[in-house]
Amino acid sequence: MKFAVVAGGWHWPAHFYREIAAQTIQADLFVVAHRNPELPIVREEKREILLTATGKLADLDRELYREYPSISELQSLGWQYQEAPNLCGDWCFFNQWLETHDYKAYDAILNCHDDTFIRSRELLEVAAAWWEDCDLSWLLLGNGRWPDAPQAYVRGSFEFWRREMLNLVGGRIDLGTVNLTREGKTDSPAAFEALIDWNNTGVPIRQFLNDRNLSNRVAYLSETYRISKWAIEAERGFLHFMNGAPWSVEAGLKALS
Repeated sequence: MKFAVVAGGWHWPAHFYREIAAQTIQADLFVVAHRNPELPIVREEKREILLTATGKLADLDRELYREYPSISELQSLGWQYQEAPNLCGDWCFFNQWLETHDYKAYDAILNCHDDTFIRSRELLEVAAAWWEDCDLSWLLLGNGRWPDAPQAYVRGSFEFWRREMLNLVGGRIDLGTVNLTREGKTDSPAAFEALIDWNNTGVPIRQFLNDRNLSNRVAYLSETYRISKWAIEAERGFLHFMNGAPWSVEAGLKALS
């Protein structure tokens, strides 16, 4: 399989970019930046939280954000860097990439946020094997499933998209009606609810899949929200933030222990 990785560049942990670049299966690497990684605020807004946070996930946060890459380091790792307006998060990054690149050159594309702790350099290898060995002919492969999620649920922050799926949606993801834009802003809002409007971007694709009886072609690396053997997703930039589903995150950590 030929892979691409399209990362949404906002939090800029060097750990993420280095671990993706070190995968056992080579991929073309792209990062769509909604703010420059060399801005001082990127480091400053995390410093106080990282100093006081406690717990296993907080320790992983400190590992995740131990260093921040420059644009030149990203490029030396093989990442192709582009900046785009901060109109929306989640799949907005991916749409901005799709506007200027040919997705048909790839069998599958991993689109994800950069506030993700990559636990294994075999992540892409596992995704390739999933396609080849699994009975389910997946269109979308997510990291973890929300407990009691509706059919065809995907979080919008970590999904492998097969070329066939992108063909079905015409090479662009319908984000629905999003009223919130943060164009020109470079800070991360402190309030958890500040970006909640962006959570609605996953509704149209879920409806699309259900209307076409394709919900059984959405697969997951884990039955635990945000957590699998291969990656742990953050919430609003931090692994130890658990506003969304604390019960699921705790179950996932217990399973991984």
